[in-house]
Amino acid sequence: MTNFLPTNDILIAYSSDAAWEEIERQKRAFNQALEGLLASPDSDDQLPLDALSEQVGGSVRLYYDESQSPNGANLILGEISGRTFLLGSVVSQRYRAGKGFLESIVRYNLNPSVNHTNINETEDHQTKMRVLGAEIEMGLLHPDGRSPSEDEVQHFMRTYYTHATHIGVYPHLDREACMYQIEAHIAPSVGYHKTRSALIGMMTALAATSQETGMLTAILPSYPTRSDFKMTAHPKVDTAVDLMVRVNNMFPEYVAHLAHVKERYHVTEGHVVNLFRNQGTHIHIDLAGRSEALGLLTYHTILKSATALANAAVLKGGPFVNGTCDPELLCTRELLRGVTVTGRYLELPLSPHYRQEDLRRYAELLRLERANSTGRAMMYEEYRGEMVSLMHNPIGRVRPDLSTSKRVCTVESTGMPTNISTARMAAVLVDFEFSHALIEAYFRKYGCDLGPMHDDPTFWAILGPLDRETFLRVQDASDRECTDVVITTAAGTQMTLAEFYEMKRRFMHKALDEVVDVSGREIDEVYTSLERMLAPLSGHHAQTIEQFINDPKLRSTGNWGKILRDAYVEAGGVIGGHCPDAVLKVVHRMNDALRTRYLHD
Repeated sequence: MTNFLPTNDILIAYSSDAAWEEIERQKRAFNQALEGLLASPDSDDQLPLDALSEQVGGSVRLYYDESQSPNGANLILGEISGRTFLLGSVVSQRYRAGKGFLESIVRYNLNPSVNHTNINETEDHQTKMRVLGAEIEMGLLHPDGRSPSEDEVQHFMRTYYTHATHIGVYPHLDREACMYQIEAHIAPSVGYHKTRSALIGMMTALAATSQETGMLTAILPSYPTRSDFKMTAHPKVDTAVDLMVRVNNMFPEYVAHLAHVKERYHVTEGHVVNLFRNQGTHIHIDLAGRSEALGLLTYHTILKSATALANAAVLKGGPFVNGTCDPELLCTRELLRGVTVTGRYLELPLSPHYRQEDLRRYAELLRLERANSTGRAMMYEEYRGEMVSLMHNPIGRVRPDLSTSKRVCTVESTGMPTNISTARMAAVLVDFEFSHALIEAYFRKYGCDLGPMHDDPTFWAILGPLDRETFLRVQDASDRECTDVVITTAAGTQMTLAEFYEMKRRFMHKALDEVVDVSGREIDEVYTSLERMLAPLSGHHAQTIEQFINDPKLRSTGNWGKILRDAYVEAGGVIGGHCPDAVLKVVHRMNDALRTRYLHD
């Protein structure tokens, strides 16, 4: 068993030298002082380090000498008893979108001194079900397959806001990297019923907006139809494109891979971001005590376990890219993420506090302009002797950089595809809540020591971290087979998805009863729902798009990837062929079924 986590001795030694309360006090004082500088009309866009140190009540310094690199990236550091900690960081001028130095500083909210011995002293003193939020990416297109203009996307977003507000669900849509993509939010919630209700409201608002605007939605793991690949006009998108194109061109094998994928999907022009057409569900869950150690443990277990692979397989299904049906894959999302070096698999984010070399790596990645945001600099890898940010890795990330008044930190899962089934989505989201509650309770008891988990074969099978080779092998198999895949656990056992969730259901009844106030009925609702969708006792599965979306007995059952591929063949498409008209017919069938389900039932 290879363990990439810091040892408990390292965690305890750090917190013994630097009390978590003092780090929190200094962080809050720094943030308040920074707000004062930003509001001051006399600010010269410089950090007055001596004055800041006095206001913070401790040393404040820069990692790099600002006089030698006035427009470069930098880290802002505090220090207690010889222990350095991050107060904030800033990207270079290249990635500041025209903002000044002070305005570009991103605060670092994780606390390296909160560990399993003192987390009970923080404001998060109890293990509980943490509030979960999710963002769901999807595409937009005209009925004839054309991509929308920015004005048309904005009109769709305004119309959605009206319908969502009327229904009573979170009404916000965001723009995504490509002109044809948007991102829908569900309000943070706890529990299966609330989560599914929020998703149903979102789907109802989308169906109503589609009907009113005439635009179609493409709620699939990859954008399916032809497009002009136009990027959204936004500084964040510009910097990401700049970075991904520049870094990818450093490696001849990725240039060749891009050419191969373009040929596979009949794309004649475009750069690496044009082929980066994946759409996913981003899941955020709060970290108790803003603990850096808990964030690393959560990443290493929940996001790298058989649970992550099973949940992704439940949501997979989308064989189309650019009007082409893939010859081998029932879900193309991971292939598209792998077209860029930034989509490589990451073992663990950097820990700037527990390993001295990680602070240097973090600073260097920003200085070399290999990361276009400070949070993405934590997604570090050395590949072919070069430092790169794996900002689109198939796992997720720890987020210390969320700019909210509450200084929230989260673990973000980016490994889940988008799916059209609210039942599947809700079950996966709440399973993530349950799993996190279990890991938080484990952390409070054992810290980052995985020994006790390893000694429990069922616990290890469910949430034990998988090695890179196994993770990628099962991920690839589920791209080809979707819900028919047989997964491998960290314990070496192999089982179907239905068998895995039955094992998890039984385990969770006992495990959650000891750590959080959640009823047995709530546990059964999640895992029995998953088993019903994967292995219905009737033996009958959905075979068509209409059955998968609308049939009261068959909803959300069946292999979604196969259903879509069969619909494509029925529409006259050839597997492996470039048949845009057939793909468009499939998208129309999906939208017709959604309107029937959510507007006419």
